[in-house]
Amino acid sequence: MRSANYFYLLLLFVGIVLAANSPTLAQPCAATPGQPACTFVAVDVQTNQIVEKLCVGRTVRFDLCSGRQPLVYTYQILPGSAAYPNPCGGPGFLQSPVTYTPTTIGPITVTENGQPCTGCGAGTIYFREFEVFDNPAPAFTTTACSPGFVQVTLPGAPYDSYTVQIGSSVLPAPRGQTITYPVPAGATSITVAGVYSDNALCTRSATQTLPQLATPGPLAIQNITLQGTTAQLTVAPLTAGYRYTVERADFASPTAFQTVTAATPTGLTGFTIPGATAGFYRIRRADDCQQALAVSDPISTLTLTVQAAERRNELAWQLGTNPGSYELTRTPALPPGIVLSPAARTYTDTAVACGITYTYRLTARYPGSVSSVSNEVAVRATATQAPPVPRLLATFDERNRVMLTASVARFPTTGQLTYLRDGTSIGSTPARTRLDSLQTYSPAAAPCYQVRFEDDCNNRSSDSAPFCPAVLAAELADPRGSSVRLLWSKLRGAPATTAQDTLRYRLLVLNPDNTVRNAVAVSSRGTYLDLLPPTDLQAVRYRLEVTGGGLPAPSYSNIASVVRRLEAYVPTAFTPNGDGLNDVLEVKGRFLKTYTFTVVDRNGQEVFRGTDRTQAWDGRIRNEKPVQGAYVWRFEARDAAGQTVVQHGTVTILQ
Repeated sequence: MRSANYFYLLLLFVGIVLAANSPTLAQPCAATPGQPACTFVAVDVQTNQIVEKLCVGRTVRFDLCSGRQPLVYTYQILPGSAAYPNPCGGPGFLQSPVTYTPTTIGPITVTENGQPCTGCGAGTIYFREFEVFDNPAPAFTTTACSPGFVQVTLPGAPYDSYTVQIGSSVLPAPRGQTITYPVPAGATSITVAGVYSDNALCTRSATQTLPQLATPGPLAIQNITLQGTTAQLTVAPLTAGYRYTVERADFASPTAFQTVTAATPTGLTGFTIPGATAGFYRIRRADDCQQALAVSDPISTLTLTVQAAERRNELAWQLGTNPGSYELTRTPALPPGIVLSPAARTYTDTAVACGITYTYRLTARYPGSVSSVSNEVAVRATATQAPPVPRLLATFDERNRVMLTASVARFPTTGQLTYLRDGTSIGSTPARTRLDSLQTYSPAAAPCYQVRFEDDCNNRSSDSAPFCPAVLAAELADPRGSSVRLLWSKLRGAPATTAQDTLRYRLLVLNPDNTVRNAVAVSSRGTYLDLLPPTDLQAVRYRLEVTGGGLPAPSYSNIASVVRRLEAYVPTAFTPNGDGLNDVLEVKGRFLKTYTFTVVDRNGQEVFRGTDRTQAWDGRIRNEKPVQGAYVWRFEARDAAGQTVVQHGTVTILQ
């Protein structure tokens, strides 16, 4: 028996060698007929449990089923279904016990080669196929929702389904789905496990920290401003992590809101809406779980249009709900005090000048510092009718030039003014003031001025009524100038001389620096005799002030002056003997301020010089006693009129 087994093994060895050296003769292994129901099993090394399906990365060993005959067993594992080894033995076979760790998914074929030993039965070749499953950690994603909720997106393959555990709650979940789950109080993590319906061994889980969103703040639009065709929404600061959309409804259907897909967020403080159309706008807030749904109160756009009409601009606007108040701005600025009713939708601006471009913007203000600002609209005012007649004021300045001041209603700075004197143009300018240096005037020939206006649309006004400022003349009423006679022409051209508002005249006496020394009310009859002209002034200056009669400011006449004769008196003799009577030679007179007074002796030698009235000659020459005899004196001064006054004579020193 032993020799028969030896012979059998020898034949098997020769066959194996021949097969290894003769590939063309090798044949795939064939199963031994009559394979029992249980040949060998796969046992999970971690749990020591028999498994029918394997998992990538999880080690199994191959054990014989009970009742198998004691042979020498070797095993070979090949990927694929019906992957039979060729040859049936060799270096690819491992002697039992054999462990195996799958690395790829799919079927594998395990070949068992049982060889007889001394006293054993015949050899066997058996095959078993196993399916290897993948068991990766579930690659799920989470999305933060409002407090108390989380959104979980589960992967698809390889698992048949999943379980989701948040806190102590474990819930089944289909694969490839996005599901919103409530978050129990105190939960901080989420665990997702992959599950096969027929392979419990390959379950694997992954854990992530639960994402959190902040509690959302108030949802409110603070301002909507139109800039051309673009609307800019300014909102209360939005809470990050939520989804915000802009919605719009027509004025005719204020509850039928539709999403504005063109709206672009500007950070967390607003939205830009290109090509915005009129209507109500609001903000909608949601999270990825469709929780925390909220909408803001709607706010209406404010669309402004402006049309130029005859010397006025017509404003109209479209607005959904009445505001608490309006604020209308214009460049150039509007006159103060304009108040629009909350229900207003139009306004007529008559404070315009032809040819000027005006830019308007309207703001509607609501409670809670909410506002809607219109688009900015520019329009050039127009007109075809003649502009208003300008008003003119003529007055003399302190240099006796005529200062002309014109004003045109609704045209503060624009247009062209043509100034006329006695019907003849003296120049055109946009300036509202002009100087006329006319020097030839008298009460009998007072100049009269007019002005005409031409707006920027080439419309010309009529000439203003002539304005003739008062002209003043002054003359000495007696040779020494103890009184002064004044004559003047009446002012003509005051806007409104009525019984209640008549012209009032005052005669002003001026100091040399043109400040008023004193004033006296006079009538308009045109004459006055000043019996008390200043005694300390050689030149007396007068000016006429006219007020009332609707004049916007006083109108002054020219400055008229009279110059009285400068007088100097020198005695013919004096007695410098120290008796206190007529001891010195001094100059006396009136209007004496500075002068040159010299005394020379009979030899032509200067013996005294004085320049003001505080200086007198005591008759001494080089500190010597006075010498009796005749002396020659000379007096020279310049008067207030700029004329040189020279006097001379003789004086005698007596003992």
